[in-house]
Amino acid sequence: MKLRYILGVALSVCLLGACSDDDEMIGGFQSIGLDQTYLTIPETGGDATVTISAKDSWSFDNNYTTIVRNTDGTRDTLHHPLPSWLTANVVNGAAGETKVTFHADATNGGREANLSITAGNRKQFVNVRQGSMEAADATCAEVIAGPDSKTYRVTGTVTSIANTTYGNWYLEDATGQVYIYGTLDKNGAAKNFLSLGIEVGDVVTVEGPKTTYNGTVELVDVTVIKIVKSLIKVVTAEEALPAAGGKFEVKVAYKGNGAYLTIPEEAKEWIQYEDTKYIAGEVTTSEANPADTAVFRLSAAPNKGATRKAALELKSYDGKKNSAVTYNVTQEGVANPPKGTGTKSDPYNVAAALEYTKGLGADVTSENDVYVKGKISSIKYSYSAQYGTATYNISDDGQEDNVFVVYSSLFFNNEQWKEGQSQINVGDEVIVCGKVIYYGGTTPEFASKKSWLISLNGKTSEGGGSSTQGADGSTIVTIADFNAAPESTDVWYQLTGKVKNLKDNDQYGNFDLEDATGSVYVYGVLSEKGGAKKQFQTLAAEKGIKEGSTLTIVGNRGSYNGKIEVLNAYFISCSN
Repeated sequence: MKLRYILGVALSVCLLGACSDDDEMIGGFQSIGLDQTYLTIPETGGDATVTISAKDSWSFDNNYTTIVRNTDGTRDTLHHPLPSWLTANVVNGAAGETKVTFHADATNGGREANLSITAGNRKQFVNVRQGSMEAADATCAEVIAGPDSKTYRVTGTVTSIANTTYGNWYLEDATGQVYIYGTLDKNGAAKNFLSLGIEVGDVVTVEGPKTTYNGTVELVDVTVIKIVKSLIKVVTAEEALPAAGGKFEVKVAYKGNGAYLTIPEEAKEWIQYEDTKYIAGEVTTSEANPADTAVFRLSAAPNKGATRKAALELKSYDGKKNSAVTYNVTQEGVANPPKGTGTKSDPYNVAAALEYTKGLGADVTSENDVYVKGKISSIKYSYSAQYGTATYNISDDGQEDNVFVVYSSLFFNNEQWKEGQSQINVGDEVIVCGKVIYYGGTTPEFASKKSWLISLNGKTSEGGGSSTQGADGSTIVTIADFNAAPESTDVWYQLTGKVKNLKDNDQYGNFDLEDATGSVYVYGVLSEKGGAKKQFQTLAAEKGIKEGSTLTIVGNRGSYNGKIEVLNAYFISCSN
């Protein structure tokens, strides 16, 4: 019996020893093995190497994605074997031993790649980390000033929500504002933002990596750490008030000890508070602390100027915390409100010239010369060598309504027109200087032979080339000339070009402007000089500004982090 057992053990050993070489283990795994599975690269940048031993051909799996942002708000996803910050000398290979060297440039923060490698029907995993992975607690200002790719944890108020599928919204604290591009749900999944119940006014803590997209600072695909629900929510939808003004209401639901309204100082001249109606919430079996309702009744004065806006602040307190939300009031204005001071650097538009001239009284000629800018809407007499003058109508929009008559007006340099010189045409943009009169108490016009042509489609003299004078006394330049100019917030330039890389739901107006000479980044566009910020969406809707539009703006030459920008820009015109 003992011999039988001994022979059996010996036979088993022989069978085990007869295994084929093809079944040998490599690094503890069949088909593929690694000499190490955790690699580190210092924050200052550098390389790390792993040796792959494989029985079959192998390749890194495409576990990383690049998001392509479409103009309709959707995303397309491209798949890659490595994240954008990490490179490798090879990402696939044949059977045998291969050294893979990873490289990462310097960073100010932590980042990590969890890579998988497939050979045959087997997988191996390698982790590459650079720097510390701990999220940095930061303010919005610190995020804006910090490096891309670094992970931040920031707390702020939700000011507006741009997309409820992916979770794109604006987070603001006392130091500034950042754009959240993508919000993961409680399970780390995308495209499920509504499940979080985040609303405007909530105070939210998020964590995610920073990126800069077309000049906009973003935190991408953030994880929500904490949501503090707002004590107050606006119920009334934001709608534009008519230019005629009138009464309007703002309704809010609140759970604090009352609701309070603040009208900004600059809007008190046209928005007046009337009274407030409070409605107590009713206790139900499902809600022991229901929201109360406050209806603020206000009125708006008639608007005889451009479209105007105001942000009403609404607050509620509960003794421990306070919440604030904003209701944006927009009031329509007239299409071409009076504008300008009548000077060379700031010409009247036609509406302002009509107002000024009528104010002189019937048949009274102005003592001083005034400058008026407009488009030729009709021509009674073109320039002729016989008289040396021309008579035509100008208006703000080139239409034959609300016109100002340019009567028997001289040519450039207050001289008579000569044969062979430039001629005027309907649609031309002109600036005319001279004395004005309210002729017969019925016709505002330039007095006969007391005015002359200053600019014709930007041309300031016969054969003089392009004008250097644009809107409000700005300097008309190409984008190449603008980029070459020195930085200054005192010098204003007028630029015209095509709108490129305009992001949907952009409240500020950040995009590239491109002409035949080059491109420049525009950092925000106001409706008018010194106008309100964060109103670009309304301006774009009113003026038809979109990707590919031809836009004329005036702004200052500036830069940020070495990138040239148009600063303090305001709208002049747009065509599609």
